[in-house]
Amino acid sequence: MVSLLSMSENSKVFYIIFKFRFYVGVSVNISREDTIEQFYRLVEENIDSGMKYRDAIELSAVTIGGLIPAKVSQAMGKYQEAIHPQSHLSQEDNKDVLALLSMGVLWDNTYFNPIEPDPSTPLENTLAESIYFIMKYGREEDGLKKALEANAENVGDVDMRAKAIRRVLGKV
Repeated sequence: MVSLLSMSENSKVFYIIFKFRFYVGVSVNISREDTIEQFYRLVEENIDSGMKYRDAIELSAVTIGGLIPAKVSQAMGKYQEAIHPQSHLSQEDNKDVLALLSMGVLWDNTYFNPIEPDPSTPLENTLAESIYFIMKYGREEDGLKKALEANAENVGDVDMRAKAIRRVLGKV
């Protein structure tokens, strides 16, 4: 296993480019399930190589490509909105429930109508929800435990989200 911590900056760039070219080449004609599995495997590898989990998630999303970067970006945006003290969402009592319902749009408690999840992308929606929990609770003490508890209190594919949360925060 290559450790990014022991590499020079130039070596890191070449390593990242190689991984990008390799994963792009491998990603052609594979299923959505395999693409998401590949994403989480790359996140784990990057964490094992010394990256912080947020950096590992973002780099893995860009490396894998397809719909993954959009869903990761969607989750990161919702996480930022949920923790920003001046946002409407951060002031709500049940912000995690509302965050999952409003994934992809800004929360406005006056004019909000829940968005139905896109039935053609259930795996990608679960990926975004998992990343939201990872980002929101990952930096806290006992982050894994808190993320799993928050996940269990919400509707959706709780088991699949829990597996993803464990894969990332279990490495931290």
